[in-house]
Formats: sequence, C-alpha cells, structure tokens
Amino acid sequence: MQSQQTHPIIVAGGGIGGLTAAIALGKKGFKVKLLEQAPEFQPIGYGIQLGPNAFHMFDRLGITPSILRFCNKPQAGIMRDIMTGEEVTRLPMGTDLEQRYGRPYAVIHRGDLHEALLETCAALPNVELLTASMVEKFEDRGQHVIVTMADGKTHFGAALVGADGVWSAIRSQMNPSIVKPQSLGYVAYRGLRTRAEIPSDLFENNVVLWAGPGYHMMHYPLHSDQLFNIAAVFRSRRFARGEANHSGPDELKEIFSGACAHVQRLLESVQTDKHWDIAVMEPVPSWTTGRVALLGDSAHAMLQAMAQGACQAIEDGVWIAEYIAQSQGDYESAFVAYQGHRQLRTVRMQYQSRFYWEIYHASGVYADLRKQLLTRSPQEAMESLSWVYEKPTFPEQMEHQGVGIENLSV
Repeated sequence: MQSQQTHPIIVAGGGIGGLTAAIALGKKGFKVKLLEQAPEFQPIGYGIQLGPNAFHMFDRLGITPSILRFCNKPQAGIMRDIMTGEEVTRLPMGTDLEQRYGRPYAVIHRGDLHEALLETCAALPNVELLTASMVEKFEDRGQHVIVTMADGKTHFGAALVGADGVWSAIRSQMNPSIVKPQSLGYVAYRGLRTRAEIPSDLFENNVVLWAGPGYHMMHYPLHSDQLFNIAAVFRSRRFARGEANHSGPDELKEIFSGACAHVQRLLESVQTDKHWDIAVMEPVPSWTTGRVALLGDSAHAMLQAMAQGACQAIEDGVWIAEYIAQSQGDYESAFVAYQGHRQLRTVRMQYQSRFYWEIYHASGVYADLRKQLLTRSPQEAMESLSWVYEKPTFPEQMEHQGVGIENLSV
C-alpha cells in the first residue's frame, strides 16, 4: 500500500511524539509530511527522563545508539523528605534496572533528544519537514483529509496524525466539549547549571526527588555530568486565595523556607526569571475520527510525577505506525485499533501520575502514610514498575505465534 500512496500522511506537530511518528512511518515506507507551527525546529525545555520502555521503542526504530550518545545513566531514583533529608524510598537504576528490563533508565536534555530525532527524520527521503505551519482545522473527505493552516494554506493527506500538544486544535475540533487543561495552582521554576557552578557535595549521579507538603524539588545531571538539571515546584498559596500577584520568586523562597539546609543550598541554582504553570487534563474519550487520530499530549497530557509524558508520546508514535502498516490502507480501522491498544495504558499512566503527585506533596499524617506505603526493598520498587518498563510484543512476533495484532496487550 505504501507504493500506491497518493497523498502523504500528515503529522501535525514537530515535538517528540510527532517526530517519532514521522520516523516510524517513514521507515515503513510511507510518505510523510510533518507540519511544525514554529518558524524553526528549536525545542525549549530542560531535562527528560527516559525509561526502558522508551528505549524499546528506539530499538524498534533502529535509533538507540543516536539517542544514547547524549544520555546520562543515573545510578538510582531517590525520594527524600524535603524537610528532614531522610530517604523515603529508592529505585535502583544503573546496571540493576538495565539487566531487569533489557534497556537502561537514562536522562537527556530535551534539545538533544529533539536533535537526534530531527536528524533521523531529515535523513529519510520520504519525510518532508515544513515549519511555520500551524494547523487550524481539518476536513475528512472520506478518501483523504484536507488540513488548513492558520495562514489559509491547505495540505492534502491520506490521513492526519494530531501531535499538536496540550492545546491541540485537532483535539478541540474532534472533541469540542472537552474542557481545556486546568491549572492546579502549582508552578515550576527550573535551572540548568554547569558542573562547575554546583558545589561538589551537592552533585550526585542520581535522579533525586525531595518531597514536601505542597512543594518539591527534583534534580539530576546531564551531558556526561557536565550539566545539572534542577526544578523547584510549589503550590501557590496566593493563587489559592485568588490574589493576582502570585507564584513569584518571593513566594518560591517563602514556601521553601521550611526545607532542610541541603535543599536551601540547591535552591540557589534555580533560575527565577521565569516559571511554568502546571495544569491537569482529564482523559480524552475519543482519540480518533475517520482518517484523523491524536497522539502524545494532545491525547493524554499527564503530570510529571511518573516521568512518562515523553515516553508515552514516543510509544504512541511507534504504535500508530504499526497499526497503519497492518491496516493495508484502512486508516479508520487502524486508528480505532491504535486507540484500543494505547488508551487504557495511558489513562493508567495519567491516573497514577496524579496519585503520585498527591503522594509527593503530602503533609502531616498523610506524609507518615507515604513513608509507610513506600517502605519497600529496592527490588520491590523495581518490580512495581514492570507494567511500565517490560518489553512489548510487536505484530510479527504475535503473528509467528498465530495471534492477531488486535489481541496485543496494553
């Protein structure tokens, strides 16, 4: 069917999920046109955590070495009490986790991941990359789709994949009754420092979460330990009171004043010139209509507590290509099957992320309960994530066993 393809598959959005989908489709021989709304491919952001499940997808695409060249491999994921400094729980990473799940846990700068994916896309002759192309609406004509840009230009496609993020115009057209993402009243301040800027006793090759009552801090090294990624997050009390001037650097310092001395010193590395509001979105009931489907944040934006937002977008990108390739040109059936395969897994990730978010920010007796819930061996912590990190079974492996793709587990 790829050789008979008249129109390209249009991918709206040049972020991590969109680029992954373009690579996956391009490597299966489909013509792809990727539309990025920005004037150039220039990602913003800081660090991203990549679990073994992301690397299983990179293996499928044959790009793992190009990703790993930018990665750091932390030794452990550690939760500490932000007020006392006491360790609450520990997840082994390093060789232990890699041996268990077949692939590493790694951290990478968003820009480096984006660059590696973009290089792969640009090298595929059947993938066309267009910038300054903001999708405004689409029309499904049955045999093809027409995608209209904000500037009035149109593109014809065999199908449309909406990877246009949290504020997706494609999702809004498909699900006009869906409530937009709602602010939680939390904000995040971030920092990216050089190794030389961080006192040696504060630097460690771990992913560390300092959990506290309505606020937390997270940090880990990047770029072969030459950079230090740090984020400070808090629930604004002034926002809760309806005050207009809330979430500023003075409130950051006020709320973190109860943190232990170690965190107080780390706070000096957080950049205070900008902050990001943290919002939550309910699961989207329908990811697809006809020849149009959603992936990534447009379908299942989630809180950062599971560190799976980017990983799930990567999984989406690979799996949507698997189903399209299996469908022999029946995009509507492919997208329905894709949603059936992916939706419950991502909803579970959204739900667990919200649960962990509450666990991280517990106070009083709830913080005592957190300690009890998370009192477990490192091995138990690692096994608790098997549903996230296990290597999936791909279509040809199922066919070899005489089982159809529709029976693949979530």
